[in-house]
Amino acid sequence: MTDNPNSDTTATSESKEPIAQGETKRKFQGHFHFVISALSCYRINRYEDRKVHPGEIGSGIDSWKEDDHTLAIEEGRRQVGAQYAQLQYVTSRASILLPVGIALSAYLLSALDDLSKLEQPAQSIAHVLLGVGAALAIWGVAVMGALIGGRSALGTIDTALLTEEPAGLREHLARDYAEIVARGEDTNAARLTHLGTGVTCIVVGATLGALGLALSQWGPMQALTVTPS
Repeated sequence: MTDNPNSDTTATSESKEPIAQGETKRKFQGHFHFVISALSCYRINRYEDRKVHPGEIGSGIDSWKEDDHTLAIEEGRRQVGAQYAQLQYVTSRASILLPVGIALSAYLLSALDDLSKLEQPAQSIAHVLLGVGAALAIWGVAVMGALIGGRSALGTIDTALLTEEPAGLREHLARDYAEIVARGEDTNAARLTHLGTGVTCIVVGATLGALGLALSQWGPMQALTVTPS
C-alpha cells in the first residue's frame, strides 16, 4: 500500500500535460500552415487540422442490400448539403470580418506615427500595446482572407467518373458519399476553428489597441530633466 493515495492521480495529470502541449502545438502548426497555404495559393489536398470523423468505411456496407444503398445515398446528399451551407456560413462571416480587421489594423498603425514622447514610460508601453494589437489584427485579417480565398476540401460526385464503374452504381455512390461526408466534417470543423482563432485575434488586438490609445492619451507624464550644455 502506498503512502501517497494521490500518486496515481498525480502521475496521470503529469502524463496528460505533455500530450496537451503537443496537441496545442499541432493545432497552431496546422492553423499557420492553413493560412500560409491559402494566401500563397499553395495546393494541398485538405485544409484541415483536426479529425472529428472516422474516415474509414465500415465493413457492414458489404452486406447491404439495394434499399440500404438508396437510404445511405439520400442521407449522404442531405449531409453534404448541410456541409455546403455551413461552409457558406463560415465564408460569409469571414467576408464581414475582413474589412473590420483591415480598418482596425490601419487605425492602430496610424496611431504609431507619433514617436516624439517615447521617453515617457507610459507612452512606450502604449506604443507596445498598439504594436501588438495591430499585429494581432493583421493576423486576423490574414485568417479571414485565407478562409475566403482558400480552396475548400468538400468532395463532389463526378458523373463522368461514374461511367467507368461497372453495374451497381448505388453501391459505388453509397461508398463515395460515406467518404465525402467524412472529409466534409473534418474540413468544416477545421474552418470553424480557424474562424474562431481569427475572431479572437481581432478582438484581442482591438482590446490591446484600446488600452494603448487610452494610455497614450491619459497616461501619467513625467517631467524630463534637461541637462544644460
